[in-house]
Amino acid sequence: MLRSLRLGVVVTLAAVLTSGAAHGYSGGPTWIVTDLTTGCAGCHSSMQKSQLRTEREQMAAAQFVENKHYRALEEGTGSYKDMSPEDRQKLLADVKLMDQHASVTLAGPASAKPGQEIQLTATVQGGHGVVGVFLMESDLRFQGRSLASDGWVVVGAPKVWGADGKEQMKWVDSRGPELKKNLASVLIFDQQSDLAGKKFPQGKVVWTVRAPPAPGSYPVAVGFAYGTEKASPYGRVTNPSGVVLPRGGGLGPSGRILFSTVHTITVR
Repeated sequence: MLRSLRLGVVVTLAAVLTSGAAHGYSGGPTWIVTDLTTGCAGCHSSMQKSQLRTEREQMAAAQFVENKHYRALEEGTGSYKDMSPEDRQKLLADVKLMDQHASVTLAGPASAKPGQEIQLTATVQGGHGVVGVFLMESDLRFQGRSLASDGWVVVGAPKVWGADGKEQMKWVDSRGPELKKNLASVLIFDQQSDLAGKKFPQGKVVWTVRAPPAPGSYPVAVGFAYGTEKASPYGRVTNPSGVVLPRGGGLGPSGRILFSTVHTITVR
């Protein structure tokens, strides 16, 4: 059974990589309109060691951006082996610039009454194209869950604004018409970074949530998923189907996972 399962995974992955659907990962999983968490972005590189603190040391080290992405560019391995050393260094400088200007913050009240409705606001900066914002009950990349798993209830559809300051409905409107739109995760579209001008897009998401009925201290965090390479002229490639992919591949390590500081809300 295990062998069959592994074969099925390989076949499914091959289908994604060889079809137009590959852009869904390098440009966000736009068809998976549900409560996503950072665990869905297994190919991304981690920006903080703390988000992997429950993992084995070897596994955690392999996920850090320095080891998973920067080193491959420095050494010219994998998808970067056909690039000249000069182009690799230029792409490395560009992705590091993207990382230096990426950020995510979470704002919300310090306390709430049981069942009280409050607002949580995530502000993000950086990325290129589509970025993901996840409202979670911890800052653990692979073990963190949606905030709704900890007694909170997302009330209504989240409010989303992109870099142009206009409210976006694309993500929530992609939800099936018979389904509720109170999503704990969001994709923000049309985010464009200007590396030459050192200008990086901002976005904002506001959730209205109902506090758990049980008193206690509840951690809340926001996960931020963003891409780097497609913002650079050295990091974009076009496949035979005309889909623009990052140089490292549609499921490569050029995506990032970044967490906000954990915000604790006391319910009393």
